[in-house]
Amino acid sequence: MFVLFVLMLYPILWTFLFLGAAFIAAVLEVFLPSAGLFGVLALAFLVTSIVFSFQINVVVGSLYTLFVCLLVPVFLWGALRLWPRTWIGRRILLEPGEDPALVPDEEQQALRQLVGKQGIAKSKMLLGGHVEIEGNRYSAVSDAEPIESGELVSVLRIEGTSVIVRKSRLKQTTTSPDEPPIEDPFAS
Repeated sequence: MFVLFVLMLYPILWTFLFLGAAFIAAVLEVFLPSAGLFGVLALAFLVTSIVFSFQINVVVGSLYTLFVCLLVPVFLWGALRLWPRTWIGRRILLEPGEDPALVPDEEQQALRQLVGKQGIAKSKMLLGGHVEIEGNRYSAVSDAEPIESGELVSVLRIEGTSVIVRKSRLKQTTTSPDEPPIEDPFAS
């Protein structure tokens, strides 16, 4: 009973008690999944703390409000830096090595090595077809224009797993390919 009476007489104690409660609620928000409940509670405690600081006097309340306005961004910055290392942060945020969709595979890396290389069209390419580059056959897509079978092509870029080719500006130095061209089954 005596403690309550003392606390009622000293708004400065209530100010710092509510500031401490706001800090505890904010820390709980960082470490426990509460759907924002602890965050709202921390904000309510913080506002209550500011109200009690103005009961001391206006100058103290204004200085305390300035202190809180500087403290909150520092706390949020620290919480955002710390949160990915918490158990809930690690469960929500994936490391690049953990998600197979984010890790490039060997096929994708091998295709990227083809950019800038020359090859021979093994089928007529109105849009898509086959090319041979360094003895390996790839499905390819023409960048802009039709390419006849046996023409020299250059790899422009890789989009996903598609090899994008264009007629080469260089003259073909090889004779006709050893294998016959692939016939287009849909050609009329």
